[in-house]
Amino acid sequence: MANVITNNQLIDPIERELISEILNDSSIVEEAILKLEPGDFVNKQMAAIFHAVVQLHREAKTISEHTVLNYISNHKEMHFDDYELVIRTLANKFVSITDFEDQVDLIKNASIKRQLNEFAGEIINTDMDITKFNELLFEFQNKMSTITSAKRSNKIASIASIAQDYSKDLQKVMSHDEEITGTPSGFSLIDAKTNGFQPGDLIILAARPGIGKTALALNFLVNAAKDCKERSEKTPNNEIVLMFSMEMSSKELCNRIVSSESMVELSPSKRGSLTNIDYQSVNNAIDTISELPIYIDDDSALTIMDIQAKIKQIALTHKIRLVIVDYLGLLKGPTIRGNNYNRQAEVAMFSRTLKQVARLNNIPILVLAQLNRNMEQRSKKSENVRPLLSDLRDSGAIEQDADIVTFMSKIVPEELDEEENNQKESPTIQIEYNIAKNRKGPTGSINLDFIRTISRFAEKRYVPSKGINEGKTFN
Repeated sequence: MANVITNNQLIDPIERELISEILNDSSIVEEAILKLEPGDFVNKQMAAIFHAVVQLHREAKTISEHTVLNYISNHKEMHFDDYELVIRTLANKFVSITDFEDQVDLIKNASIKRQLNEFAGEIINTDMDITKFNELLFEFQNKMSTITSAKRSNKIASIASIAQDYSKDLQKVMSHDEEITGTPSGFSLIDAKTNGFQPGDLIILAARPGIGKTALALNFLVNAAKDCKERSEKTPNNEIVLMFSMEMSSKELCNRIVSSESMVELSPSKRGSLTNIDYQSVNNAIDTISELPIYIDDDSALTIMDIQAKIKQIALTHKIRLVIVDYLGLLKGPTIRGNNYNRQAEVAMFSRTLKQVARLNNIPILVLAQLNRNMEQRSKKSENVRPLLSDLRDSGAIEQDADIVTFMSKIVPEELDEEENNQKESPTIQIEYNIAKNRKGPTGSINLDFIRTISRFAEKRYVPSKGINEGKTFN
């Protein structure tokens, strides 16, 4: 307790100096209001005066000794002992603070420390019911995040400064120093519409099962990792890409990546009959991907809190260029599913949380999602044969929170119906990659070839000359 009192005594004169400065210099009011709240002041008198300053500022009125005094006089609930004398004394003992921003930070830091002490006491005194442990943990995590993120940066800027920064970014693009501003997907036609996966964006990749969502996501992951490696060779950095996989194990994902990179089919039936050339190609691919900054978490019981916490932890030591979550339908929430379980509300919470994580950490997050069965029930001859935003499973919040929504669907040649096309079992199928929503750019479709046996996508058609394990040339 003595330590707390000492800290309060240390911060009290700083709070008084700050209020004195505000009463005499209205030019600093906006900066103080942007970063502080009345509750941040340990001195209740200073908190009341600052509350009056905030209200006057909201009403676009002048901040001065007289206006603050009049405001408190007219609001009896704000009265405190000798308030008139306190305000006049602060105004008359004005000493200009040269390190004004440092004073604001000290007050904010002291406030956060008090909140953390109170929060620690709350945790100690909470009955940890093990049947509701995940729910309590989620609440604690959110509260901790709220406290530690309470420091505000100056986000308010004039259009002149914004335009100046925009001009610099435009000059980089025009000079080709930075042709793609985001993380490249590795597909030029996709990047032409999105300019890469942009930091802070939530991107949805949705399709029915069996279309190749995970395969395309892995192609994106590897391509982004190669870009990280190339950038690191020019300027050393800690850039990485990260994947959370709840459906497939890390070894299964590695098998797909090696197959795609070597262009050798590595299905269980093929592994034991590899030629020497194929085996060499596989070993070369393993060496290549081993040098890539790819990290995979294959915990099948991942919760939204786990993903949130792990991204925050990794972001402390690495710059994350891309996060992939495979997939939304397998994510678990903090609550135990009972009679009042609401899947739509849970998925809405997932999408909001992922969007917040993307923005707070300034990273693109690509989330795989399923489509409703309604799409399959529509006539193939209908103009609605393509997936629609309304086809997203479980919640409309996904569409609302996402910056980009993309769909994958199989292109069925006109001369074949889908059943005949499936029976044909071609190693390569055509996929339409449709950008249905793009908050920052154009929408539209791109045709890709999916070589199913090696989990690889291409913008130009792949034609094997002698077999899938030979003739590894893209035309």
